[in-house]
Amino acid sequence: MATTYGIASTLVTTANVNLVGITGGTTISAGDNGPLGGYQIVFQHDTGGCGGPDSGVYIELNDSTPWTYITWEWVGIGVASCWDFTHSSGFGAGAGPTAANLINYDESAGDMVSRSYNSWEYPQFQSHSKVYACDNDSNNFFHAGYQVGNPKSFFMKRRRNSLLSYAGIHHGRSCNNYGVGITTTIRNIRIW
Repeated sequence: MATTYGIASTLVTTANVNLVGITGGTTISAGDNGPLGGYQIVFQHDTGGCGGPDSGVYIELNDSTPWTYITWEWVGIGVASCWDFTHSSGFGAGAGPTAANLINYDESAGDMVSRSYNSWEYPQFQSHSKVYACDNDSNNFFHAGYQVGNPKSFFMKRRRNSLLSYAGIHHGRSCNNYGVGITTTIRNIRIW
């Protein structure tokens, strides 16, 4: 017999999405076509110059289901020296608020990256920030000279700043490759 503790999460569907903003790219698909019928977006990065223009995607959730915590799966194809995962110095800022009203990433407070593939599971990348880069350092898992393959993926857990307005997920890139097949997929979004 198993016992479960904690608060059950809600799988995000289009009913939970307030808006989606994109800049410097194309939405390939979006809707409740992710795993278990959850919301999923596949975004193609169409720009990639250093110093602009950047590309990014922002998913803002409404408050139809109250929430304090969020997790999502990110799957990326391509390379980038500069990138962010819901960070205040984000790239593709035209997509929406780059901080997305989430509290600054802090693993001691419960934020985390898990189930990584071609990214954080490699020891050489673990010392790098999990939410922001704009460097050519050897611990940058997304850099063309150091990346270990495609696709790259992981789950990220973050905390919402409940004192601010709607919140959500942002991913942006700069100094990256771009075009057909260079994509970001965000799926398996859960809130609680």
